[in-house]
Amino acid sequence: MSDLRTDDKVATPSLFARIGGAHAIGPLVASLYKRIRLDPELAPYFHLTDMAAQRTRLADMLTDVLGGPQAPWLIDLTSAHRGRGITNRHFSLLCAHIIDALEDAGLNGDEADDIIEWVGRARSSVVEE
Repeated sequence: MSDLRTDDKVATPSLFARIGGAHAIGPLVASLYKRIRLDPELAPYFHLTDMAAQRTRLADMLTDVLGGPQAPWLIDLTSAHRGRGITNRHFSLLCAHIIDALEDAGLNGDEADDIIEWVGRARSSVVEE
């Protein structure tokens, strides 16, 4: 699969390609989960989680949604988060950690905004209130 997406005869590099592809995803995910594990409000959600597997799942999901190779095995966000008791506050804390991780990774504002926009659209699939 090419990392170029076509839009009306104009080839545009995917966001996955623009941020550095697979070489950028792994460190970004590792940075994010390091922040989450240090957050007293979010860490309890992961105390029984196999973090190596969790990092792989998030890396695969980000790769897919940002325009890289597809991960057809992924389950939908609603099913993955159902029954976890995630609130809007928790989701907002996660977003703040994502923004910090994107900034530390050196992504430019447009690329970071595109990723945060996608994360924001996931709110209704993740939050249960």
